Amino acid sequence: MEPMRDPRAALGHIMEALVFSYVYEPERATFTLVTEYPFKSPGSIREFAAFVLSAAEFERLAGDLAPYQRFQESYQGSGPGGMVVQDVQQRDVGPDRHRLELWFGDNFGGVAVTYGEARGWTRGSTAEQVGPRQWVYRDLRTNEPFDLDYPFPKLVGGPA
Repeated sequence: MEPMRDPRAALGHIMEALVFSYVYEPERATFTLVTEYPFKSPGSIREFAAFVLSAAEFERLAGDLAPYQRFQESYQGSGPGGMVVQDVQQRDVGPDRHRLELWFGDNFGGVAVTYGEARGWTRGSTAEQVGPRQWVYRDLRTNEPFDLDYPFPKLVGGPA
C-alpha cells in the first residue's frame, strides 16, 4: 500500500472505476471505499485505490431496482460485472467538512458521505493466469498474493 498525497483530488479520478466495496461504520464514523484506480504504478497490470473518510455521516441514495435496496451501509462486489462509479460530485460544506456523492447508476443509486478527513492508498499489482478464468494477483512491491475482490484486506477484510 502506497499512501496518496491528495486523496480528495484522487477521488475525482475514479469515474468509470469498478467498485470492489464500500462500508460505513457508524460506531467509528468512518466510510471506506475500495475501487480500481486509473493511474497505474510503473509495471502495474491493475491499480487499486482505497479511501477512508473519517468523522463521516452516511446517506444511501436509493436507485430504482428493488434487489439493490438491501445494500445500505455496505456493499461487496464479487467477480466480474460489478458496479462502476458513474458520477463523482465533491464540495466543501463547512469549515473542515466536505461532501462526496458517488452515483453508481439508476438501478443501484449511490451514496453521499459528509466527512472531515480523507486518507487514501493505492496498490499496484501483477497478475498471472493459472486457469481458463483464473488469475493470481500479487502486490507489485511485495509479491504477496491477494484476493482480487479484497485488494486491501487490512481495511476491508475478505471472507472468513
